[in-house]
Amino acid sequence: MKVLIVGSKGFIGKYLFNHLKLLGADVYGISSTDDNGINLETGILSEQFSISPGTDAVVYLAQSPYYRQVPEKAAHLLNVNVVSAVKVAEIARKAKVQRFIYTSTGNVYAPSFQSLVETSPLKRDNWYSFSKICAEEALALFRNDMDITITRLFGVYGPGQTDKLIPRLVNTVLQGNKVFIERNENDISDLDGLKLSVIYIYDLVEILTQILKKSPNYYFINIASQEVINLRKIINSIAILTQKQVNIELTDKIRYFDLIADITLLKQTFNPVFTPFNVGIEKTIMQTLHQANNSGR
Repeated sequence: MKVLIVGSKGFIGKYLFNHLKLLGADVYGISSTDDNGINLETGILSEQFSISPGTDAVVYLAQSPYYRQVPEKAAHLLNVNVVSAVKVAEIARKAKVQRFIYTSTGNVYAPSFQSLVETSPLKRDNWYSFSKICAEEALALFRNDMDITITRLFGVYGPGQTDKLIPRLVNTVLQGNKVFIERNENDISDLDGLKLSVIYIYDLVEILTQILKKSPNYYFINIASQEVINLRKIINSIAILTQKQVNIELTDKIRYFDLIADITLLKQTFNPVFTPFNVGIEKTIMQTLHQANNSGR
């Protein structure tokens, strides 16, 4: 199988590229650091971009780094998440690519304390989620030309990740800063903070590999492990593994949702094996500490 990864030098892209290589796939990639990739300044795909003959599948992992800097950087966000994705899909169609995977997010769903199924209501009042929804809907128009799967990812974490929830919490604990937990508007006894589904990076790339081999019969599919954890558990796990004292403070702020994935379709289709959170977080922390110790030498 010949696979193109768009965003091959990002967190997920590096892991997926190496995993496919180890399996013997003919895999190649482009990144925003490449001249023929997505322009760092505009978020627009280069006119020099092309897909090699014989490519069987494309995995679109590209992400704008400006998802928090909106509306100032909304154009860049939309260009990467929507416009460039559609451009890649059109070039893939012309190149007779058989399979196209687009990585969306569990954040597209409207706020809820219930488990989120693929048909749950969507959230269009947020720039990031709106950009992903636009891409999902636009790419659906290519379904007559190739097999398209929209993967909605929840709580991806693992060694080497930066600027996401778990690495930010790790840095907060290591720096000795307070960690704040919001109250549940529906349950005054809930003192443990946001509940969320997570997935270890190695489990994610294995699932993406399975999708490349056998596309599910669904356009949308949630990807997460079956484990639901809360912020207090994450923070305490980090504190134990880093041997740091942690100060958790319950604020008066109210949260209006959890982020829990219903993965019924995923389990029915692929029957995946998941890394327990206590194992995944330990491996993640150990690498973080190792890198910190090496940089301090």
